[in-house]
Amino acid sequence: MIEPLNPICVTIDGFEPSPALERFLLEARPFGVLLFDRHLKSEGQVQELNAWMHSILPGLNICLDQEGGRVSRLKTLGFDFPGASSLNADPGRAMALGVDTGKVLARLGFDVDFAPVADLGPVEQGTGLEGRTFADDAESVAACCASFLEGLAASGVRGCLKHFPGLGGSRCDSHKSLPYIGGGADERLKHLAPYQILAPITPFVMMAHGRYDIFEDPAASSLNHEAYSLLRDLNFAGQSITDDLCMGAVASEGTLAERVTKAIEAGADIALWVSSEADSLAVCKRL
Repeated sequence: MIEPLNPICVTIDGFEPSPALERFLLEARPFGVLLFDRHLKSEGQVQELNAWMHSILPGLNICLDQEGGRVSRLKTLGFDFPGASSLNADPGRAMALGVDTGKVLARLGFDVDFAPVADLGPVEQGTGLEGRTFADDAESVAACCASFLEGLAASGVRGCLKHFPGLGGSRCDSHKSLPYIGGGADERLKHLAPYQILAPITPFVMMAHGRYDIFEDPAASSLNHEAYSLLRDLNFAGQSITDDLCMGAVASEGTLAERVTKAIEAGADIALWVSSEADSLAVCKRL
């Protein structure tokens, strides 16, 4: 019987096949591996690496953060895709971006794209969301996200809406600190609307690191069972994945292993973190 993959998404130290990487993959058995610019040296190198990892661990999901604009890992390979805010809330242009992105990702051997961003503008400076949102209204955001997802899917690449329950209204960068997002249920409805519209057809949803007034529990949404329950209440049938559990927003929530445990116990289907292979194996042993 084939041993199941663990509900984690991790990254790797190197950028080429090796006995050490093979041992890591077989010991950690992650659901996903997330690659970054530093792993992408040439198209041929990426194709070889991804094909090899798939052969070592069947069922592995190789992921990339490829939105376009300021979050564009493929730029290191010479691809210059536009960011969401430059598309003028046009679903047709979002579809074209998804199609073009999906073709490249599929050719390189990627399975999952951590995009599109479903957060609503307007965006405060210094939040890390600059240039990454499609529009300020939920209907336009939902339409553009749906088109982008459809474009990816045409090449067999699965997308991931982010960041639930919406980072619209945040005033700090969750890479550095935990955003506090006020407002009652009525205020947050517009931020939830893209998820409510797209939840039945979205393969993945990434959970934000944010503290929300709409939840009684003050824990970050990625570690908060109320957030996962809300997502399921929207008829979401896919898999939820945390944002990086090594980010500053959740740094005070114990050790990495404790953060991973809290996320899974809260309801995350997949816990994601960006750290060394040694750190990841230590977490796996703790779990």
